Amino acid sequence: MPARWVCGCGGLAETAGDAFRQLSDKSDRAWTIERWTIHGVLVLIVVTTALLWLAPGELSSTLARSYGFWIGALFSGVIGVGFYPLLGSRVWCRFGCPMAAILGLLQRTVSRFRITTNGGQCMSCGNCSTFCEMGIDVRAYAQRGEDIVRASCVGCGVCAAVCPRGVLRLEAGTPRQAGIPFSATRSDAR
Repeated sequence: MPARWVCGCGGLAETAGDAFRQLSDKSDRAWTIERWTIHGVLVLIVVTTALLWLAPGELSSTLARSYGFWIGALFSGVIGVGFYPLLGSRVWCRFGCPMAAILGLLQRTVSRFRITTNGGQCMSCGNCSTFCEMGIDVRAYAQRGEDIVRASCVGCGVCAAVCPRGVLRLEAGTPRQAGIPFSATRSDAR
Protein backbone atom coordinates (compact mmCIF):
# COMPACT_ATOMS: atom_id res chain seq x y z
CA MET A 1 0.00 0.00 0.00
CA PRO A 2 1.74 3.19 -1.08
CA ALA A 3 -0.26 5.38 1.33
CA ARG A 4 1.56 4.05 4.37
CA TRP A 5 4.84 5.43 3.07
CA VAL A 6 3.50 8.98 3.48
CA CYS A 7 3.88 8.55 7.25
CA GLY A 8 7.37 8.35 8.70
CA CYS A 9 6.25 6.00 11.47
CA GLY A 10 4.55 3.72 8.92
CA GLY A 11 7.71 3.69 6.82
CA LEU A 12 9.81 2.77 9.87
CA ALA A 13 7.33 0.04 10.81
CA GLU A 14 7.67 -1.45 7.32
CA THR A 15 11.45 -1.48 7.53
CA ALA A 16 12.87 -1.50 11.07
CA GLY A 17 9.72 -2.94 12.64
CA ASP A 18 9.09 -5.78 10.22
CA ALA A 19 11.19 -8.26 12.19
CA PHE A 20 9.07 -7.61 15.30
CA ARG A 21 5.61 -7.83 13.68
CA GLN A 22 4.73 -11.15 15.32
CA LEU A 23 5.31 -9.69 18.82
CA SER A 24 2.15 -7.56 18.70
CA ASP A 25 -0.21 -8.45 21.54
CA LYS A 26 -3.39 -9.80 19.98
CA SER A 27 -5.46 -10.12 23.17
CA ASP A 28 -8.78 -8.41 23.83
CA ARG A 29 -7.07 -6.45 26.61
CA ALA A 30 -4.57 -5.02 24.12
CA TRP A 31 -7.45 -4.09 21.78
CA THR A 32 -9.19 -2.26 24.66
CA ILE A 33 -5.99 -0.35 25.47
CA GLU A 34 -5.54 0.51 21.77
CA ARG A 35 -9.05 1.97 21.55
CA TRP A 36 -8.71 4.06 24.71
CA THR A 37 -5.27 5.46 23.88
CA ILE A 38 -5.82 6.18 20.19
CA HIS A 39 -9.17 7.88 20.79
CA GLY A 40 -7.73 9.70 23.83
CA VAL A 41 -4.97 11.15 21.65
CA LEU A 42 -7.59 12.11 19.04
CA VAL A 43 -9.63 13.96 21.68
CA LEU A 44 -6.47 15.67 22.97
CA ILE A 45 -5.49 16.90 19.50
CA VAL A 46 -9.04 18.15 18.76
CA VAL A 47 -9.14 20.05 22.07
CA THR A 48 -5.65 21.48 21.50
CA THR A 49 -6.55 22.58 17.97
CA ALA A 50 -9.84 24.12 19.14
CA LEU A 51 -8.02 26.04 21.89
CA LEU A 52 -5.43 27.32 19.44
CA TRP A 53 -8.15 28.57 17.08
CA LEU A 54 -10.72 29.82 19.54
CA ALA A 55 -8.67 31.02 22.50
CA PRO A 56 -5.11 31.80 21.45
CA GLY A 57 -3.02 32.56 24.47
CA GLU A 58 -0.68 31.12 27.05
CA LEU A 59 -2.80 28.07 27.93
CA SER A 60 -3.24 26.96 24.33
CA SER A 61 0.43 27.61 23.51
CA THR A 62 1.55 25.60 26.53
CA LEU A 63 -0.79 22.75 25.60
CA ALA A 64 0.48 22.78 22.02
CA ARG A 65 4.14 22.70 23.14
CA SER A 66 3.39 19.91 25.62
CA TYR A 67 1.58 17.91 22.94
CA GLY A 68 4.50 18.42 20.57
CA PHE A 69 6.99 17.11 23.11
CA TRP A 70 5.08 14.34 24.91
CA ILE A 71 3.14 12.94 21.99
CA GLY A 72 5.26 14.00 19.01
CA ALA A 73 8.71 13.25 20.37
CA LEU A 74 8.35 10.71 23.16
CA PHE A 75 5.26 8.73 22.19
CA SER A 76 5.61 8.58 18.41
CA GLY A 77 9.41 8.72 18.36
CA VAL A 78 10.91 6.97 21.35
CA ILE A 79 8.05 4.64 22.28
CA GLY A 80 6.66 4.28 18.76
CA VAL A 81 9.93 2.97 17.38
CA GLY A 82 12.03 2.00 20.39
CA PHE A 83 9.45 -0.41 21.78
CA TYR A 84 9.26 -2.60 18.66
CA PRO A 85 11.08 -5.48 20.45
CA LEU A 86 8.53 -5.31 23.30
CA LEU A 87 5.21 -4.44 21.62
CA GLY A 88 5.72 -5.43 17.99
CA SER A 89 5.73 -3.04 15.06
CA ARG A 90 3.30 -0.17 14.41
CA VAL A 91 3.15 0.92 18.06
CA TRP A 92 2.40 4.52 17.07
CA CYS A 93 -0.22 3.49 14.51
CA ARG A 94 -2.00 1.21 16.98
CA PHE A 95 -1.83 3.31 20.14
CA GLY A 96 -1.40 6.99 19.30
CA CYS A 97 -1.90 8.19 15.74
CA PRO A 98 -4.88 10.59 15.53
CA MET A 99 -5.11 10.05 11.76
CA ALA A 100 -5.44 6.29 12.35
CA ALA A 101 -8.28 6.99 14.80
CA ILE A 102 -10.11 9.12 12.22
CA LEU A 103 -9.56 6.58 9.45
CA GLY A 104 -10.70 3.80 11.78
CA LEU A 105 -13.96 5.62 12.48
CA LEU A 106 -14.48 6.11 8.74
CA GLN A 107 -13.63 2.46 8.08
CA ARG A 108 -16.32 1.32 10.51
CA THR A 109 -19.01 3.49 8.92
CA VAL A 110 -18.43 4.35 5.26
CA SER A 111 -15.60 2.22 3.89
CA ARG A 112 -16.37 0.03 0.91
CA PHE A 113 -13.54 -2.38 1.72
CA ARG A 114 -13.64 -5.19 4.26
CA ILE A 115 -11.75 -8.30 5.14
CA THR A 116 -14.56 -10.85 5.02
CA THR A 117 -14.50 -14.35 6.46
CA ASN A 118 -15.92 -17.77 5.86
CA GLY A 119 -15.44 -19.17 9.35
CA GLY A 120 -16.74 -22.64 8.55
CA GLN A 121 -13.52 -23.47 6.71
CA CYS A 122 -11.00 -21.99 9.18
CA MET A 123 -8.49 -24.63 10.29
CA SER A 124 -6.95 -22.37 12.99
CA CYS A 125 -3.45 -22.37 11.48
CA GLY A 126 -2.88 -18.82 12.75
CA ASN A 127 -1.06 -17.54 9.65
CA CYS A 128 -3.46 -14.60 9.40
CA SER A 129 -2.80 -13.42 12.96
CA THR A 130 0.94 -14.03 12.68
CA PHE A 131 1.30 -11.91 9.56
CA CYS A 132 -1.18 -9.16 10.49
CA GLU A 133 0.75 -5.89 10.42
CA MET A 134 -1.54 -4.27 12.97
CA GLY A 135 -1.52 -6.95 15.67
CA ILE A 136 -5.13 -8.03 15.14
CA ASP A 137 -6.18 -11.54 16.17
CA VAL A 138 -7.63 -12.25 12.73
CA ARG A 139 -7.94 -15.97 13.50
CA ALA A 140 -10.50 -15.26 16.26
CA TYR A 141 -12.65 -13.30 13.78
CA ALA A 142 -12.31 -16.06 11.17
CA GLN A 143 -13.30 -18.77 13.64
CA ARG A 144 -16.45 -16.81 14.60
CA GLY A 145 -17.22 -16.08 10.94
CA GLU A 146 -17.14 -12.31 11.54
CA ASP A 147 -15.82 -9.74 9.08
CA ILE A 148 -12.82 -7.81 10.41
CA VAL A 149 -14.09 -4.35 11.27
CA ARG A 150 -11.43 -2.89 13.54
CA ALA A 151 -10.18 0.66 13.65
CA SER A 152 -6.59 -0.52 13.37
CA CYS A 153 -7.15 -2.67 10.26
CA VAL A 154 -5.49 -0.95 7.31
CA GLY A 155 -7.01 -3.32 4.77
CA CYS A 156 -3.67 -4.44 3.37
CA GLY A 157 -4.96 -7.95 2.62
CA VAL A 158 -1.86 -9.76 3.91
CA CYS A 159 -4.05 -11.97 6.11
CA ALA A 160 -6.09 -13.02 3.08
CA ALA A 161 -2.95 -13.68 1.04
CA VAL A 162 -1.43 -16.04 3.61
CA CYS A 163 -4.66 -17.96 4.35
CA PRO A 164 -4.15 -21.47 2.92
CA ARG A 165 -7.89 -22.21 2.68
CA GLY A 166 -9.15 -18.90 1.28
CA VAL A 167 -11.21 -18.18 4.40
CA LEU A 168 -10.30 -14.49 4.32
CA ARG A 169 -10.93 -12.11 1.42
CA LEU A 170 -10.32 -8.42 0.85
CA GLU A 171 -13.55 -7.39 -0.80
CA ALA A 172 -15.16 -4.23 -2.08
CA GLY A 173 -18.87 -3.71 -1.75
CA THR A 174 -21.35 -1.07 -0.83
CA PRO A 175 -20.92 0.75 2.47
CA ARG A 176 -23.18 -0.14 5.36
CA GLN A 177 -26.53 1.43 4.72
CA ALA A 178 -29.61 1.62 6.94
CA GLY A 179 -28.25 -0.95 9.38
CA ILE A 180 -27.71 -3.65 6.76
CA PRO A 181 -24.59 -5.66 7.67
CA PHE A 182 -21.82 -5.48 5.11
CA SER A 183 -21.88 -9.24 4.51
CA ALA A 184 -25.53 -8.98 3.40
CA THR A 185 -24.71 -6.29 0.82
CA ARG A 186 -21.72 -7.92 -0.86
CA SER A 187 -21.97 -10.08 -3.92
CA ASP A 188 -21.64 -13.77 -3.19
CA ALA A 189 -20.77 -14.59 -6.80
CA ARG A 190 -17.23 -15.91 -6.71
